[in-house]
Amino acid sequence: MRSRFARVLLAAVVLTSVLAPAVFATPAAADPSVAIEYEGDRVTVASGPSQVIRGTADAPTGTEILVRVRSTGDTSPAFLKSESAVVTDDGTWAVAFNFSDIGAGGTIALTARFEDGSAETSVDGEIVACEGDCADSTPDATPTPIPEQTATPTRTDGADSPVAFGENIFLVNRGGVAAIPVSFTGDANAAVIVVGNETKVNYELDAVVRDEDGDGEAVLYVDTSLAGRGGETVSVSGGDTVDVRSETSLDAMLDPASYDVSLYAGTERDDPVDVGSLVVQEQSSQTPTSTPAEIDESDVASPDGDGLGPLALGGLVSGAFLVGGAALAAVLLRG
Repeated sequence: MRSRFARVLLAAVVLTSVLAPAVFATPAAADPSVAIEYEGDRVTVASGPSQVIRGTADAPTGTEILVRVRSTGDTSPAFLKSESAVVTDDGTWAVAFNFSDIGAGGTIALTARFEDGSAETSVDGEIVACEGDCADSTPDATPTPIPEQTATPTRTDGADSPVAFGENIFLVNRGGVAAIPVSFTGDANAAVIVVGNETKVNYELDAVVRDEDGDGEAVLYVDTSLAGRGGETVSVSGGDTVDVRSETSLDAMLDPASYDVSLYAGTERDDPVDVGSLVVQEQSSQTPTSTPAEIDESDVASPDGDGLGPLALGGLVSGAFLVGGAALAAVLLRG
């Protein structure tokens, strides 16, 4: 009986050793990466049109790269520009921005990220004077055309604006709720927030947020699963109020994309005093890459007999006896 027990145990150990590499030694995939190319300690662009920003990415050809340029410091007028690039077959990407309306001497912050948010990089930059033909030639061999100008809302007022965003990039997974903080100064207690642009992205939300409790702050919450579908798309922080004046109707939840967000002082849409981007990204999901091995239990005696039974054999295959299993089998065989 012990001889049969030993044979069964040895077979289980050998089977487990064969299966172990597939279960425990699966090679990990390389992490995706994206980089912005530049010389020196920062990116330099001219105060002119067609200023090209280039980079590289460890990603398949055609992968979309979201590139954003935001004013920093005392740069005037304050702005946030965004555009999409795509990865070419040699792993490079490029996109052109128009800085003709921005004076030399301004500073900027650049960010490049994959559309799904799996990798991101940031770098500082500066705007220099446009001398001669300062417009770079647009790159060729790209899967999609690069625009000569980027139509992006521009913040018109200075830092003393009565209302402003607490931040300018609002990230949320598709189906989640995004938070858009707004600050109020002086006697200001109302602001218009416009999310999206019906002409550009087929969705637009126009809402008035009021700082009813007078604490100088309000947070607008946007539910991307209900946007445009007849539900309560927006809500607001306690003590404050929100009134939706118009919203585009949608058949499904908000698609993954970058949506412009514009802020207006008061209750009228005149000139935006601040701008931002609502980035709706696809929620990643992971699925198991290995499944338990199927064992023919007909070769193993039941617990009432002289064998190990399916429960014990299952413990062996699951790895409970991996450490020292071969040695244990050898000892049993000697018996």
